[in-house]
Amino acid sequence: MNDNNTVDSGSENKFVKATRAQTKGAKEVLRLGQKVFDYRRDLLSDEDADNLERANQSLKKELATKPISGPLLEEKAKEVDDQLQKSGDLYYHKKSWVENVEMLLVAAIVVIGIRSFFVQPFIIPTNSMYPSFSGMQPHVYEDKQSTPGLLGRCLDKVLLGASHYKLEAESSGNLYLKIQGQMSFRFDDAKFPEGRFFIFPASVREYVFEVGGKEHVLRVPAEFDLDGLIAKKFAGVDELSDLPLVITQDQGFPSNRLKLSDRHFKKGDLLLGFDILLGDALFVDRFSYNFVHPKSGDPAVFRTGSIDDFNNKLGTDIISQIGEDKYYIKRLVGEPGDVLEIKVPESIFTNGTDVRKGVPGVLYRNGNPIAGKKVFDRNRKRTEDLAADSNAKPIDAYPGYRAEGILTNRARLKVPLANENPTGMKAFFAMGDNSTDSLDGRAWGFVPENEIIGRAFLVYYPFTKRWGFAD
Repeated sequence: MNDNNTVDSGSENKFVKATRAQTKGAKEVLRLGQKVFDYRRDLLSDEDADNLERANQSLKKELATKPISGPLLEEKAKEVDDQLQKSGDLYYHKKSWVENVEMLLVAAIVVIGIRSFFVQPFIIPTNSMYPSFSGMQPHVYEDKQSTPGLLGRCLDKVLLGASHYKLEAESSGNLYLKIQGQMSFRFDDAKFPEGRFFIFPASVREYVFEVGGKEHVLRVPAEFDLDGLIAKKFAGVDELSDLPLVITQDQGFPSNRLKLSDRHFKKGDLLLGFDILLGDALFVDRFSYNFVHPKSGDPAVFRTGSIDDFNNKLGTDIISQIGEDKYYIKRLVGEPGDVLEIKVPESIFTNGTDVRKGVPGVLYRNGNPIAGKKVFDRNRKRTEDLAADSNAKPIDAYPGYRAEGILTNRARLKVPLANENPTGMKAFFAMGDNSTDSLDGRAWGFVPENEIIGRAFLVYYPFTKRWGFAD
């Protein structure tokens, strides 16, 4: 034996063993040959069917011999290939598009099955659960020099899902925001290439600024709060409505424009430059709730389609309806039969605590401060700190639960049991971790169990400190 593929027979003729690649290729040709024979036998003439079957059997027999002759294997595979070229139709084009379509369909079925029964991807648009989970967040650039270049923007896009926005002055003058009716913006539809995934239409907020009499338009995602960014950048306040308290407005100036800055901008100056960082993309565990019931503390994703009707049948004294079928993520704070209550410390009312975003209180569940998750402890601690000192600096971004809606100060709220309400369904109560920026059960009531999709269990993107298993 001279090498792995050649055997010296002692004569001038040498046996050449089939290579691994030859064997693999022959097996693939045989697979296609058998497939064409099975699928198209009834459509072939008797002669073509016999020739294809004979070639298949001959190749199959050669593959079964040990050792396999390379030249002979090539010859037998060529016979099958010739028959396939003649009889294979759409099933045989070397890399048949039919094969590719079949592969894609199988992959799609697998993905749909996984999404329907096991895990479902979900992207958080708003900050009602911040800082446990983050919605879209801005990163503001003060001037052109601090704005990242192309490479920096590409890295931010890959690592943080950041989308870059900038508004440059096309003329000189003061900067104004034009008021659209009663709002600072108007809703519009974005189409290609601004739409979702560049293709699908998406709703956007359209802001119209004015410099030197020339309009400048800026469009951002509908869920993004540009009002707060404008207020913070130009006046250092949280609410756009407070900006006139800091920036003196022009005397007798039309009420449909808001002066944003005393600075006189020149053509080419950067008016606004910022990135919108993608909200947390997470996987939702759809599987576990088939075996265990949702429980207090779970960050749950649910649909809202039947919530209004459910609370109407319960007779819940709601503040507002949802009015649409969407996916929400909130934390469950009440299970069937639980009694919930928010107690506001008395000193909160007298020590000057800022209550413009709701009155901070301690959330009680069945007579005790709610516990079991760090978010519960952090929100309680923030309320206790404000009760002791209205100017207490926050340790983290948890603002304390706010007593409002159907959970006003010391209003006891019982979560309905299934056998105690006309729907016969279990009810749950859900709130956002960021109580000051969450429209939740305090406004629209209880969540029926059948609308709960699953529990958030893994943040897979972007790559921030929240990446990993969800709490």
